[in-house]
Amino acid sequence: MDTPIAIVGMSCRFAGCASLPAFWDAIMGNRVMLSAPDVDAELPFGQSNIFDRPYPARIGQLGDLYACVPSMQNFPRQVNAGENQDLYFATQLAFDALADASMRVHSREPVRGTVRLAYAPPFNSSTVNWLQHTVFLDQSMEIIRRFMPSAPEALLEATRAKLKESLPEPNAASFLLGSGYRFVSWIARECAFSGAATTLDAGIISGGAALMCAVEDLRLGHADVSLAGAVTPPLGRAYLEGLSGEIDFSLRQELHPFAENQDGTIPGEGGAFFVLKRREDALKAHDRIYALIKSVTIGHNPEDDSSAILGEAIRDAGASVQSIGLVEADGSGIKELEAREVAAIHRLWGEHKPGGPLVGLGSVKGNIGHTLKASIAAAVAKAALALRYRVLPPQIAPDQPLDSIANIASSAYLLTEARPWITGDSANPRRAAVIASNFDPCNPVGVASRGGRSAAIVMEEEPEDRI
Repeated sequence: MDTPIAIVGMSCRFAGCASLPAFWDAIMGNRVMLSAPDVDAELPFGQSNIFDRPYPARIGQLGDLYACVPSMQNFPRQVNAGENQDLYFATQLAFDALADASMRVHSREPVRGTVRLAYAPPFNSSTVNWLQHTVFLDQSMEIIRRFMPSAPEALLEATRAKLKESLPEPNAASFLLGSGYRFVSWIARECAFSGAATTLDAGIISGGAALMCAVEDLRLGHADVSLAGAVTPPLGRAYLEGLSGEIDFSLRQELHPFAENQDGTIPGEGGAFFVLKRREDALKAHDRIYALIKSVTIGHNPEDDSSAILGEAIRDAGASVQSIGLVEADGSGIKELEAREVAAIHRLWGEHKPGGPLVGLGSVKGNIGHTLKASIAAAVAKAALALRYRVLPPQIAPDQPLDSIANIASSAYLLTEARPWITGDSANPRRAAVIASNFDPCNPVGVASRGGRSAAIVMEEEPEDRI
């Protein structure tokens, strides 16, 4: 079994949750943080989009929590001109996580550290501006020429000049900051981290990929500390249009994971960062340990076995299926994916027998929505806090749970209310599993497939005598 990795610092911002304590309060209070989209989102609600599908009725939106002050992050004026708020948001989360781990930001002493960030640049001012000045402007003029074939060239050139004047002025910073690699480079520089700094995009399981790389950095001795994070910035019309071609959005006011009558998911925004160390190093430094990461597994489930990745992660952790007391699941509201999740759990745990082990099932998406690339990060933060406080946290209760869970033969039960997390003895620590899947089983024409890429993370409590 590989070296356990300790989570010694965390930070997050999600819908209605400005901090880690606020996030935990929302979970324990069973509060729904979804809201109607802001006017600034410019989403034509009540209309069908280009795929003849509706927009969601609610979003787990950041609102003012997305705003950060660049000067507090040591950004010079010429970088501020880049107008990419994602950079400031991700950097602030990283700094907050380091502060939570009692580590100095802007340190002058070099640190053997790495930064791994799950992020893919969406459509924003810094990425679109250069297209506006080039491709979009050329296309607009071509359309005008087609409708006005007899227009004098001088008039067309004057029209082009006016269109150009109406666009935000481009600059080198905005072009460079459209790429996520500048985010992690800046974070690494400000933290004096000497190791690798990369962005990763693995779809919905991107947060798992970031954690996997960070864990490997520590286990292979490439770093003594690693920052792993995931960010989903505010969702605009263009992004939601494209996403709706792959999945269905719910028209309801709330998302109830593992309900029998699901009609789709509700997207959300936000991000989280984790400070990781080898457990032995964390103990030497007298760090607070939220939880231990025992294994991270990513792969493609065979068509006939949706439990493969979760089963592999449990084996890699040196644990038994029966020792897992909590599964923080995807619970996306998408019928095909939820059915596969439940089938995977039933396959591993088997049919419940009197006195046999049960596993609690939950999903933070009911609180903050499906935060896409940041969804695994949200789930890991919830599971880590559950292990830290030794409680099985509640999830938003469905009116009618899936029949496959409500069945008396099911070894999984929905955590519709908080429960004390009781375990046997010190030889049987509390363990949680986090699972998530890409939207592979849902293709643009809505036909379910049987395979898909998934991620599973097995976590364990730090022994009670260390708390």
